Amino acid sequence: TLFLDEIGDVPPSVQVNLLRVLQEREIVRVGESKPRKVDVRVLAASNRDLNDAVASGQFRPDLLYRIRVARVRLPPLRERPDDIAVLANYFLERYSQELKRVRMTLTPPALALLQVYTWPGNVRELQNVIERTVVLASGREITPDDFPTEVRYSAPSPEKPSDHAITVS
Repeated sequence: TLFLDEIGDVPPSVQVNLLRVLQEREIVRVGESKPRKVDVRVLAASNRDLNDAVASGQFRPDLLYRIRVARVRLPPLRERPDDIAVLANYFLERYSQELKRVRMTLTPPALALLQVYTWPGNVRELQNVIERTVVLASGREITPDDFPTEVRYSAPSPEKPSDHAITVS
């Protein structure tokens, strides 16, 4: 399985090569001259509307059709507040273990703050905030004061959320 993150940002020259790999199902490894057959499943994600990218000439339509075998729309984290608790607790556990810290917990006000923040960086931003918090927090309980300023003092944004679509081929 090959995961291509932010496929919409891939330069046109790479799009041509990627399309060839997907169509021919073969690659030429660095240092070799003969192609090798590959059996690969491709997952591609983009936070851009790839139809708009095709219309503006920034994305090859033939590559879009090749990767869009099945499409899953994954709403942004701000549209899934119930997922925030699950993810935050997972990251707390993970970083507490990795950083050899005592197991930390989120206080209800801390969790409430995480659930109203707009998460423009989606799950990656939440992961980074939790890792930073585990590193810098002094106690076992995470409070709103343990979070970075942008999380503590942000207001929910009324702007239109963006897609984060994952396609499978």
